[in-house]
Amino acid sequence: MTRQPHLRLLIAAAALAGLTWFGRPSRGVEPGGVQIALQTSARTSDSGEASSSAVSVDQSQYVGVAGCAAANCHGRDGSRGVLGSEYSIWIQDDPHARAYTDLFNETSQGIAAALRLDKPAHQAKLCLNCHAPQSDPPFDGPVAAHGTLLDGVSCESCHGAASRWLGPHVRRDWKQKSPAEKAEFGFRDTKDLWVRGKVCADCHVGEPGRDVNHDLYAAGHPRLFFELSAFNANIPAHWSRDADRRREGSDAASSFEAKLWEVGQVASVEAAVDLLIHRAKSASEDIPAFASGGDYPHAETIAVWPELAETGCFACHHDLSSPSWRQSRGYAGRMPGSSPWQSWLTPLLSDVTTQFDGGSNPVASLASEMAKPYPDRTAVVSLATDAQRQLEQLGQTINQQKLSSDQVAALLSRVAQHSPDLAAQNWDAATQSYLALVALHQGLTDARGNRNGVPEGHDRGINNRLEEVLGLLAFPAGADSPGSFNADTTQRLQERLQAIQQSLSSGR
Repeated sequence: MTRQPHLRLLIAAAALAGLTWFGRPSRGVEPGGVQIALQTSARTSDSGEASSSAVSVDQSQYVGVAGCAAANCHGRDGSRGVLGSEYSIWIQDDPHARAYTDLFNETSQGIAAALRLDKPAHQAKLCLNCHAPQSDPPFDGPVAAHGTLLDGVSCESCHGAASRWLGPHVRRDWKQKSPAEKAEFGFRDTKDLWVRGKVCADCHVGEPGRDVNHDLYAAGHPRLFFELSAFNANIPAHWSRDADRRREGSDAASSFEAKLWEVGQVASVEAAVDLLIHRAKSASEDIPAFASGGDYPHAETIAVWPELAETGCFACHHDLSSPSWRQSRGYAGRMPGSSPWQSWLTPLLSDVTTQFDGGSNPVASLASEMAKPYPDRTAVVSLATDAQRQLEQLGQTINQQKLSSDQVAALLSRVAQHSPDLAAQNWDAATQSYLALVALHQGLTDARGNRNGVPEGHDRGINNRLEEVLGLLAFPAGADSPGSFNADTTQRLQERLQAIQQSLSSGR
């Protein structure tokens, strides 16, 4: 079954200029432009122990897509549905299949030139680690042959290096194996939403070895906007969306969309914290050689401190005027001139935690330290390590339960209540509020048993207001930042978000 209203609104969300490849129309299938790769490595804690969703892949190697493409495997023509046609859907419609060839286009080559990489984009490990992963974790060996790189971000990038599971997974007993048993072969269970969220976030947010820093942004790399429910809706599904739905309920009623949004919020922040720990530990006090005219190394990003990619882009990149509506608006609890840490990923985290532990924010102390002009690296590592532990526990807690319609309704109500205030803070918080309302409103519709998802009555009115919110958030034509996000825009956003809140409260 297809719930078009939800998919249409989320596809429209990804078509915001800030969520596409330099404003290129997404055709409804592209999840956020250049950030189109997924990672397969298992993270480890500081103690060296793999996280609960990790996969042991020390003995596994990538084997390529050739073993998947046969017509009697995953290469059918789709006439009999998704099952058996997974490869065909990926190669024809999924932007991950074009991840490597995108490195040859004018934009990618321009980024490499502006950054003064010592190799072109299609040969630089810095780019290939996301655009054509060849091993797990990020590789440090020789670059593979062109034919291997052409696979782009393929089956193994999500499901794990296949050398040990390719044969066993075609046997009759494979389906009877538990996810833990399959993990012993290096296979990653992406049906598990916490695993899915972390796999996506490790490239679309970043991880050690797959790091889009401020140097890359300054050279022209699009910002990594990632929100799991929107990306999941935009990917051309080579899996059963109905099976996703049934795992979180039934055909008649499912909390899948709401749970996916919640899991995605936590997984994204956890990935950002993991990368922050790496940056804080790896940063050098020395001025890198490339800063005085040398080439930027092609194999890794330069760890500097503080890393400006951690902060809200539009806190600096906006018009300067005095008096300013930004000054009169206030600073959301920050000191004037301080840096908002992870303004894209963190605005709604407290709404998620409220449901499980009374609303304590795992990253509150970390955000305060990161807002300082020069955060203390030792303190950041300590605070971030503790936050990562809490986020992992929270993600697992959410993942292990099915949300009732009452829980989804309460979550939607909290987000709707906070959205007007968030909309006044910055474009990031306003856009995350929009994405949350779309996913949770659809989640509530589904959880209450509306099988076709077609909005009626007051639900249709909410969708209409969400369409208006989307229009106010869109970047101006030809722009790659929200230059029209000002006092007038935020007032109109708040009016529409308040109307949604009132409609949800009254049921009218």
